[in-house]
Amino acid sequence: MLRFFFSYKSFSKGLLKTALLTFLAFFAIFALACKNDRKLTAENSLEQSDSDSDSSPLKLKKLSAETKAYIEGKNIVVVLGYGYNDVESITKITKTLDENFGIETEDKPALLSVLVYPADFMVAGKERISSLADRIEGKNLAGMIILGAPDGLHIALSKIQDKAEGGKIPYPIFTFFSQDDVLGSESTSDFVLDYAHKTNTIDGEVTDFIPDFDASQILTNSISEMIELREPLKADANLKTFVQKLLDKNRTVIHYVDGESGLQSINHFIFE
Repeated sequence: MLRFFFSYKSFSKGLLKTALLTFLAFFAIFALACKNDRKLTAENSLEQSDSDSDSSPLKLKKLSAETKAYIEGKNIVVVLGYGYNDVESITKITKTLDENFGIETEDKPALLSVLVYPADFMVAGKERISSLADRIEGKNLAGMIILGAPDGLHIALSKIQDKAEGGKIPYPIFTFFSQDDVLGSESTSDFVLDYAHKTNTIDGEVTDFIPDFDASQILTNSISEMIELREPLKADANLKTFVQKLLDKNRTVIHYVDGESGLQSINHFIFE
């Protein structure tokens, strides 16, 4: 009986030891599996992050972390007006801007919002450039670029200006080839840039065509500079140099001079 007791006791210890070793082995395998799973999850997340980065618009990839943080949740509004609101121009411009910066849609947030006049400014069947304020309401803007401003746009900007804190729009506004009131455009924009059209010496005709000019490129350059500014430009001696950078090196920028008064504008330029 006593011999049986010790045999049983030895058997129990052996069984316990076996169970313990089995448990430890199982725990080790489980821990290793969890570690590998976490590693795979991390690698998948990294691959997803890299994939997302690769799909980012071209220009946004090159931005510093600080600049990316600044434009997060912000919009730059691009208004396409006279001379740039035809199907061909819209297609070319939006393709370039979307590839470089991204254009928002109903399903996709992005840096740029593109508005076309008059299509995007129709109110009760009528063209209302005054509805610009309504179109940008609720947006956190980092800037606005206007190409071919229609008549009365400066009034819409003035209303936005009046509603802004301190009566001053806190973001830069660049205006190109405005067909709006000259003084009005100058007063509501950081700068206005026009082309010095050459008159045909034979018949005296002036054409709107700008030879060797790519509107998509000047928009791309402008947006790149605008997101680095983070505030309106100052109307000082450096303004002309800034505007010159937006154009090809073979273009020459000079100050606009009013034909009637002979006065040189501070923030209005023309190029040849």
